[in-house]
Amino acid sequence: MKWTLCACLVLVLMLFGTVAFAETNGQEQANEDIVRASSQALTNIVQTRIATIAAPRPAGLDQISRNSIDKNGNFAFSLTGEDLGLSAGDDEGYTFGIWGMGSLMHFKSTADGGKYDANAYNAMLGYDYRATSDLLLGLAVGYGYLDLDKKGWSGGTDDGSLTTDYEWTLMPYLAYNITDYTILDAAFAYTDSRYKDDDGTNSGHYDSSRYLSNIGLSQYYLLDEWMFSGRVGYMYVHGDLSTYSRGGVTIANPDSYLGQLNGEAKASYFFLNGLEPYGSLRYFYDASVSSTPVDSDYDEFEGVLGANWYATDQFILNLETGMGMGRQKFESYRGQLNLRYEF
Repeated sequence: MKWTLCACLVLVLMLFGTVAFAETNGQEQANEDIVRASSQALTNIVQTRIATIAAPRPAGLDQISRNSIDKNGNFAFSLTGEDLGLSAGDDEGYTFGIWGMGSLMHFKSTADGGKYDANAYNAMLGYDYRATSDLLLGLAVGYGYLDLDKKGWSGGTDDGSLTTDYEWTLMPYLAYNITDYTILDAAFAYTDSRYKDDDGTNSGHYDSSRYLSNIGLSQYYLLDEWMFSGRVGYMYVHGDLSTYSRGGVTIANPDSYLGQLNGEAKASYFFLNGLEPYGSLRYFYDASVSSTPVDSDYDEFEGVLGANWYATDQFILNLETGMGMGRQKFESYRGQLNLRYEF
């Protein structure tokens, strides 16, 4: 009888510990999702910039240099083109560029103990210059806002929210043309955030610092007005989260890290009016993680549709949408708008 009672007690403690761990892991997973999703969004910004600045261009892009904006604000198009296939390494072109970006990302989780529905808003400004004909150096600064609604956290007692008081990012980046068709890109980012955690009754604030490094290698192929490309890369991000108090309870936030391999296959078509629609498929694999993902799912895909419009030889407009696929109990959708001016 004594051993039976001891066994029952141990079983109860194990069961309680398992439930508590699942709920805690669910909350930690929300932090992991935020780090992963926001870091992927940052690296995507750089990749989009590199693709419209340093990458080679299909035949016919030279005619864009004769497009202009008249005194009434109307676009005047040149309808002739020559098969030059200009690249970033050519002597023609501008030395400096400034750009602005706005993005919206919606993501949600249906994992037990960590369900949520979130929107992330970001705005960035960047400046870059061609240090040499093959080397592009740039610096971007951004501001973000997160609005996350919890659903049944902490055993169903927490239906509050997680928001940012502020989020600033500083991100230097570069691109190097190894050849006209092979490009190395790299980015380093520091993000400083302050979060407000509200459980519906009490609230607390904590600080977050994220350090991101990203490197990739792209190869481009031109076929008439078509352009095909592939990219492989690696991203590593480390997040430091501070301990905080909420309702008189001290909450210890574990630090997080993520090492992620990624690959992309992309195709675009160039029209003589300066429009370049494109589509791509991206693959992400979590090579190293600070906590086990939901259902031990370490990978996901993203389908991307977008378009560049080379309005003149100085203005480039980009619109891009993306949808995450394949990660268990996680969904993500995003859209971004970029405008670049070269001089």
